[in-house]
Amino acid sequence: MTKKAKLLSPEKIMYIAFISVFLHYLITAAVIIVLGLYLLISPNTRKQIFVHKGKIIFFVFILYTLTVALLNRNFLGAVCSVALFLMIVISYYARSTFTEKCFENCLDICCYAGVPIGIATVIERLITGKRCMLWFYNENYLCAMLAAVIVICAFQATSHKKGVLIYYVCAVFAAVGMFMGESLFAFTEVFVGICVILILKHKHLMLSMFLLAVCFMLVMLYCIPELMPRLAESNISTERRIKIWNDGMELFRHSPLFGRGFLTFFHCRNQGFILESDGQIVYKTQHAHNFAIEPLLSFGIIGTVMLLILLWSYFSKVSECKELLRSNTATTLILALSAAIMIHMTTDLTAMWIQTGLLTLLIMGGVGIDERALHKRLLACVAKAKEQEQNQRIGEDNEQE
Repeated sequence: MTKKAKLLSPEKIMYIAFISVFLHYLITAAVIIVLGLYLLISPNTRKQIFVHKGKIIFFVFILYTLTVALLNRNFLGAVCSVALFLMIVISYYARSTFTEKCFENCLDICCYAGVPIGIATVIERLITGKRCMLWFYNENYLCAMLAAVIVICAFQATSHKKGVLIYYVCAVFAAVGMFMGESLFAFTEVFVGICVILILKHKHLMLSMFLLAVCFMLVMLYCIPELMPRLAESNISTERRIKIWNDGMELFRHSPLFGRGFLTFFHCRNQGFILESDGQIVYKTQHAHNFAIEPLLSFGIIGTVMLLILLWSYFSKVSECKELLRSNTATTLILALSAAIMIHMTTDLTAMWIQTGLLTLLIMGGVGIDERALHKRLLACVAKAKEQEQNQRIGEDNEQE
């Protein structure tokens, strides 16, 4: 193996990608561009990318969203289409090349990242006295990243029999960071993610203990609401969400079939779009803050159908691996993290960001490990069946003789 090949081995590419999501978002963006283009240009890596089911509908979806955005002069939306293309290129490569050891190391990177981030949030809070966001663009993205870290820590802790203390320590630091970021729904994301992991792993005793701990914390919050200052503002946040959802549905009715590309809500706001319902400009935000309204608004009915086909194609494979493999490396985490993110996306689309989005897509690429394990198992079953059939024929021939 050449020095260049060693430098750009699949493992190191994955390590770079995972580390980048915890750095400044501009660094993450640069890594997405460099890695994405490298994987597309290099013949050795390009052939490992577009080999998965659903690639054709993926190409069509990207071209569709890019074209719609350009036709509506939504240039930021067009950039998002290109960014998503490069991110999924990296995810597809991860799906083709991930080994169990590499995936394990990448998950450990995520866990360990919770420690410095948690410490940094405390320092920022001491300096500014405000909600923390560090280098994650806003507070909700920071908390979404840390919520994912805690879910990954829970997965790692339940997957090992020794050395699990480090994962609990990392989770505590990440929880401190979430507390400093004060995103209320991020805690719901953690709750759902951990519950799904414990249910899928049949850790019933741990699940009972976890639920008791959550109940105790809720009682504490009820008795001492000052522990979570933003709880008093929850009614204001709810009113804002309802306003955004109403605005989003009204915008959708103006372009129901095709939408206007990624970040349609933000684009319409910048264009000074006036709502017929109240004669005001749409609410100042980047997206519709709901996983059902946003795709309809940005991609229209046609684009949303394509997106659903893509998701069905992927999660049908995840479900198949989970059902047919007794020991699965990634599918349990993928299902748990997906459920957690979906819950969070009922009120905020935190996955629609380069750091959170890339982390999610990288972990989704881990299904390739279980796909190859399932393929080997099926080949072994076929070989065993052929061997039994051959032995049966030999026995029948011997009886006839």
